Amino acid sequence: MARNQITSNKKERAKKQQQKKQQKLEKKELNKSNNDKGKALEELFAYVDEFGNLTDTPPEKKYEFKEEHLTRPEAAEEEYRHGKVSYYNHEGHYGFIRDNETKQTVYFNDKLVGMTLKIDQRVRYKSIRSKQGDQVSEVIIDGN
Repeated sequence: MARNQITSNKKERAKKQQQKKQQKLEKKELNKSNNDKGKALEELFAYVDEFGNLTDTPPEKKYEFKEEHLTRPEAAEEEYRHGKVSYYNHEGHYGFIRDNETKQTVYFNDKLVGMTLKIDQRVRYKSIRSKQGDQVSEVIIDGN
């Protein structure tokens, strides 16, 4: 009678399966020990200190809101910016003004400005933020 011979490959597979089972049991025990179930709600809280760091201890004194903290600061009166018309499309009646200081461009069209501007024309303008980006709200042609 011939005996069943267990090959080395079968032994290795059995060993790996046993290791996986052992790792699974260890992980299960670790998860049980780190489980937050049954803990008090206060133990699960995280607090933010005055410097913005997370801590597990509550602050010593309660923060009191002041009226000035709840209101937004009023925007300073916008001043006119100086720029030059860098691009103008005659067919579409729109263009861009390049700011002298920041070198950023601001969109304008004839309806917003109320007049036709020419390329390289020096202007003073106010701009507003829109969904598409900055666009001109007022324009004054510089006489210089």
